[in-house]
Amino acid sequence: MIKALALTFLLVLLSGCAALKGFDTQKDFDRGVALFNQGRFEAAIPHFQSVTRDDPDFAPAYFYLGRSYISLSRWRSAIQPLRTAFRLAPAKARSEIMTVLTDAMFAAAINDFRLGGKGASPERLPPETEEELL
Repeated sequence: MIKALALTFLLVLLSGCAALKGFDTQKDFDRGVALFNQGRFEAAIPHFQSVTRDDPDFAPAYFYLGRSYISLSRWRSAIQPLRTAFRLAPAKARSEIMTVLTDAMFAAAINDFRLGGKGASPERLPPETEEELL
C-alpha cells in the first residue's frame, strides 16, 4: 500500500514537472518573439534555441530562429532551422516557410559567389557588397 502511494505521488510529481517544462518552453518562445518583434534578433536567438532543445517538434521556434539569422544576414545559419520548420510545419504553413528558406539559400549562394566561391566563407557579405545588393 505504501509503495503504491509512493509510486502515485512520484507519477503526479513527474507529470507536474512535465507540465511546468511545457509552460517554460512557451514562455521562452514568447520572450523570443517579443525580442524578435523589437528588432533584437541576436537577443532572441538563445530563446528560440532553448525552445528547440526542450521541444524538438516546436516548428514555430525553428521558423523564428531562421528568421532571426536572416535578419542578421547570417544566411547559412538560417538554412537548417528553416528546413526543420518546413519538415515539422502543417501543410498550410509550408508555403511561407519555403519562401523564406529560398531567400536564405539564394542569399547564401550570392554571398559565396561574391566572395569568389571560397569554401569557408563568412556569414555576411563585406559591407560594401551588402550595400550594392540593397
